[in-house]
Amino acid sequence: MVNDINFPLTNNRVCDLFSSLINKERIALAVSGGRDSMALMYLIHRWKVYLALNIEVEVLTVNHNLRKAADTECQFVYEVAKNYGFRHKVLSWEHGLIETCIQEKARNARYQLMVDYVRQVNIDTILTAHTSDDNIETFIMRLAKGSGLDGLKSINKIRYEDGVKIQRPLLSLSRSLITDVLKSSGNLWIDDPTNNDESFERVKIRNNINSLSSLNISPANLTKTIRRLERAHESIDHITNSISKKLIEINDLGYAEIDFDKLRHNPQEIILRVFARALTDVNGGHVSLSSLEGVFEDLTKTMKSKTLNGCQIIPQKNKYVIVRESRGIKPVGIKINERISWDGRFDVHLKSCYKTNVIIDQIGNANDLGKIIDGTSFQNMPMFALRSLPGGFVEDKLVLLPNIHNIYNKGDLDVTFRISDEKKLT
Repeated sequence: MVNDINFPLTNNRVCDLFSSLINKERIALAVSGGRDSMALMYLIHRWKVYLALNIEVEVLTVNHNLRKAADTECQFVYEVAKNYGFRHKVLSWEHGLIETCIQEKARNARYQLMVDYVRQVNIDTILTAHTSDDNIETFIMRLAKGSGLDGLKSINKIRYEDGVKIQRPLLSLSRSLITDVLKSSGNLWIDDPTNNDESFERVKIRNNINSLSSLNISPANLTKTIRRLERAHESIDHITNSISKKLIEINDLGYAEIDFDKLRHNPQEIILRVFARALTDVNGGHVSLSSLEGVFEDLTKTMKSKTLNGCQIIPQKNKYVIVRESRGIKPVGIKINERISWDGRFDVHLKSCYKTNVIIDQIGNANDLGKIIDGTSFQNMPMFALRSLPGGFVEDKLVLLPNIHNIYNKGDLDVTFRISDEKKLT
């Protein structure tokens, strides 16, 4: 029974936390059994009942197979989720011996497992239970690493991974308030023993964060700083988007051109962000600010090509060309009428072919490429742009060029370049 007299949040406040989800038909919750995630599950239940919503909730618990107690914790979450009328799914991380970067690897695996699963079941939103305390801890960790503005604004309220929205609705709530939510509503939680292990950087910061009060640095002021950084980031990002649309030309064959003659007149921070945007447009991923600063300095001094983020940056008259490096691209098998994502950059559809054992690989690997493209639209294309395009190979021989019907091999390979959703400078 909920003790509403002592409950620390009004129903209106609870509704505000999840207002953006009001028209959703289905959502997923990341719930480990710990304090924060159990509070998230309870608050979603309270919100759903209060508004009499028909939204379908699926609770995801990842068993990292790192502790013996994990099975019991998964069962605990299942029982509570069942009591709320929520579906529950355990996702298991299969791995060998892990000796270094355990928390980072576990986190990456957790998100990948959840994203892969929700895509399979057609859910587009995952909620996680990060709080303002998590935000402060992340801020301090990144401050120690010398992060730029994108890093110091800390945890994004919303981010996208492989087209799935990952949303953090509890970022405005403190961990102490979360504890009050659970206690006043009679909910239990399980404390992960690794949360007390100071060999992990985040735990060490968490356990010593109160010592900052002796320097007159309070959680409230840190939260205020983070909010102001978020505001500044939003402004700079808006300017970067506007300039990028004007000065970056994305070719549908998978490379970008930056009009540096016009870009050079902007502040260096904007210049770096436009380069980062072009790099992620071509190859996705996250661009290291430190690496980009070093590469850009070398570029302007030497005017020689550099590599970064799996891309080659090529200086040309009044512009820079950014293309995918040819290394690190893996060949992938494809069936007739199958659609695949190749190298994270192209959507590929094999419409037809006289052979069934077709491999999609970069056409730059063909021994007789010059002869194959003779008389086609690719003939006058720069080799740097041509070499990392996907083509159809049969027994190591290139037989299908992208978007050109091959009348001899009765083949048709449809290729569309896609720009990455993630454009971040970290």
